[in-house]
Amino acid sequence: MNQLKILLSVGLLASSLYAGFVNAPHWIIPLLAIPFTVAYIQGKWYLWKDLFRRRSLKLYRSLLVTYLIQVIVVFVFYLLGSELARFFA
Repeated sequence: MNQLKILLSVGLLASSLYAGFVNAPHWIIPLLAIPFTVAYIQGKWYLWKDLFRRRSLKLYRSLLVTYLIQVIVVFVFYLLGSELARFFA
């Protein structure tokens, strides 16, 4: 089970690096941030389960903030992939 989590994590990171490497359209960044957000929440489920149980406004704010942070993370890896492509070109 732990090896599967590691493999999926590496796959997520590789997907954002690859998107930058092949110069994919920039709209892919918010789309890739969705599985990053889901993976983050799953990894920190012990912190999130009470929020999901209550379904309060705090849940939706936390989801939005987490999603925006994951967009930044994906953007950084996208830029790294883009710079790698430029380096090898």
